[in-house]
Amino acid sequence: MPDYGRDLKFGWFAEPNVGQHRELIAAAKVADRNGLDLIGIQDHAYNPDHLENWTLLSAIALATQRLHVFPDVANLPLRPPVMLAKAAATLDVLTDGRVEIGLGAGAFPQGIAAMDGPRRDGKPTVREVEESIDVMREFWSGERSVRYRGKYHSLDGTHPGPPPAHDIGIWLGVLGPRMLNLLGRKGDGWLPSLNFVPPEKLLVAHELIDAGGAEAGRNPAQIERIYNVWGPYSTDQWIELLTGITLEYGMNGYVFGVPPVEDELRRITDEIAPAVREAVAAERARRSSK
Repeated sequence: MPDYGRDLKFGWFAEPNVGQHRELIAAAKVADRNGLDLIGIQDHAYNPDHLENWTLLSAIALATQRLHVFPDVANLPLRPPVMLAKAAATLDVLTDGRVEIGLGAGAFPQGIAAMDGPRRDGKPTVREVEESIDVMREFWSGERSVRYRGKYHSLDGTHPGPPPAHDIGIWLGVLGPRMLNLLGRKGDGWLPSLNFVPPEKLLVAHELIDAGGAEAGRNPAQIERIYNVWGPYSTDQWIELLTGITLEYGMNGYVFGVPPVEDELRRITDEIAPAVREAVAAERARRSSK
């Protein structure tokens, strides 16, 4: 199933550079006014040139009216899942349901350890990420008291709240076969990046995700597939590339790594996004009429 038929989303992968907070917030307002769907911000707290992810996300979310914000992706080793769930639910309430969560296993163990994070030779295990998802969902469950016992995370009669304003999506920025299987079983979306997963590798990953979904009795079309993209492409090249990736390689969202410049964002909202939506809709209609 190369095209899962989901609605297309377009977003901005914003660099949280120190000294650019005014430009970032101003650009987010432009993106919001012009119909962008998403803003994602990377989470590398050990980078001294980066603003803290959740603080900046909150500032952007409260300065906008329509678009959804998400960490792209939250660094789990530095963010206990129960506190991440609390923060996400709080911001979701404050924004009337405009928060999603991108989760990552943590790409730089040395940087994480230097920030008083867990010291380990590799990334968190599949089980640790799965427990993090479970804990977050328990916290958002609306129950008065929740208990959870895992190897890495536990809740012992926690009183969760506030409940989020909408069902917050958990999107995983993962690559390995077992992580992709977990995503299919328990995640709401996949967040690969073009520089790590080129288009020709997407189909194999979709098969692993869909197999995990089948184990859990899920329809693969339930899962968002959102691509972080960069490149020195012309507008016409972007339109051709993203139309093809949607129809042949199964992605339905594109988050562009561009600077906080109005012309760059308006090229996405005014030129690329409408043309890709139109081309995809026309081809889907043609295929369904056969």
